[in-house]
Amino acid sequence: MNEQKEEKKHRFCPFCDEEIMAASFPFCKACQVNVFCCPVCHESLPRDNEVCPHCGADIKEKAAQ
Repeated sequence: MNEQKEEKKHRFCPFCDEEIMAASFPFCKACQVNVFCCPVCHESLPRDNEVCPHCGADIKEKAAQ
């Protein structure tokens, strides 16, 4: 369980792959963009994705709920 908490503290920008610390998330300081997360698996991804590449969730459908 500690591994899951530790994993959630670090995110990576889907645009530049720089690590984003939890304190500054969802803003990537390296490329100056706000990062979007999948509403199901909470992984970082570009806003224009309609399907999450990590879990396969329909992002537009989940966001509408």
